[in-house]
Amino acid sequence: MGTLIKDAIVITVDSARRILDPGAVYIEGARIVEVGPSAELAARRAGFASRVIDGRGKVVAPGFVNVHSHAGFNIFRGRSEDAGFKAPTGLYFPMSTVMTREDRAALGALSYAELVRSGCTSVMELEEDVECLAPFVETLGVRSAMGEMLGDADPDKMVKGEFAFDEKANAEQMARATGFAQRWHTKADGRITAIMAPNMTISSSPAQLRAARAAADKLGLRLTIHLGWSAFEHTTARRIHNQGSFEFARDNGLVAKDVVATHCYVVADSDIDILAESGAHVAHCPLMNAFRGLIAPVNQMRAKGINVALGIDNMFGDYFDVIRSAVTCARIKTGDPVALLSSDALEMATMAGARAMGMEKEIGSVEAGKRADLIMLDFRALGLQPVLDPVQNLAYHAHAHDVDMVMVDGRILVEGGEMKTIDRLAVIDAATRASKSAWVRFEKKYGATIAA
Repeated sequence: MGTLIKDAIVITVDSARRILDPGAVYIEGARIVEVGPSAELAARRAGFASRVIDGRGKVVAPGFVNVHSHAGFNIFRGRSEDAGFKAPTGLYFPMSTVMTREDRAALGALSYAELVRSGCTSVMELEEDVECLAPFVETLGVRSAMGEMLGDADPDKMVKGEFAFDEKANAEQMARATGFAQRWHTKADGRITAIMAPNMTISSSPAQLRAARAAADKLGLRLTIHLGWSAFEHTTARRIHNQGSFEFARDNGLVAKDVVATHCYVVADSDIDILAESGAHVAHCPLMNAFRGLIAPVNQMRAKGINVALGIDNMFGDYFDVIRSAVTCARIKTGDPVALLSSDALEMATMAGARAMGMEKEIGSVEAGKRADLIMLDFRALGLQPVLDPVQNLAYHAHAHDVDMVMVDGRILVEGGEMKTIDRLAVIDAATRASKSAWVRFEKKYGATIAA
């Protein structure tokens, strides 16, 4: 017995970018069995459906694939947005020395809940002590590629502008990262996968990048790293590694077909060529980038054949803002009011993300045979009518609160706008307590004005 969604507008994001109005989707178990015109499909499948969902006034689309997230970094919400490039060394690394495992678990749970509520069905997550998030991810029901965020530079020295790499720290981190992969890769019915995730070129030694590459090759994992996120990164990489950050990452195995390079908004033409020649994917985080006053040249990257997907990064909780930012930033960057269209941005949020995760045959579009990772928005809402073009309405006018249903592997995680697999208020309250406690410890160790 299956689930039939009928009489909806179905945005498929398939290779033909079909929109079915009215359309229907029939699901059995974890997979989509059939997609087509509503009247015909419903006539064939209604007798086999244990549940029929009325899609009138609603829009069905693929679940969003968020290819870059730091779930626990919502602790910086309201503290990091005005910190600019001081944030990584002045806030992020120092906080990593005072946060407890319990803090990370509570704050990470909040971000995952926010992402699912805003239509994300797949998340690529980087975090210190990432394993503490895995049980919640399994309970929540979301799909997630998860990696221990690696960095063997001493964080307390980095605050002072000094870079010293620690062989012991590298060994301990690699043991945690590979241990997590061995325990959790393909768990939760395959929804949890492990990745190798060195943080950035200036916080990892050559030995650590090579170790991450070797571990990924041995265990069959994908990798990700932050690249091209500031001029400071480039000059510091040259100072401590005697190479530019892209060359350093490439020469140590972190620019390749199975790598997602995040940000890439401070790049030279030669850096873009390195990405294009390698087949690496880019996680474009336009909302975060814009807050730092810079915009990645995504049109130039896409013209070179680079797969550019979208990430929310940290602090923000509404993925629709990322989709809008992708369009506005591309147009500001080029001065072209049609530089990136809403359909392009939606493809970046779905199929491009699926390709970056190596799952383009499984997720990213509403097609027969793919996993039933779907969202349904209620367009009978203020701000969403009239519907002249459902893709433009979704990209330019929808918000997380317009998401009516979220489904992963055919299991409903959000229905009627309410979380079905977790206690939303309990998650919020636990994260609030964890944040307050961690900031007390941070300010006791570093003071209240760091990176302010």
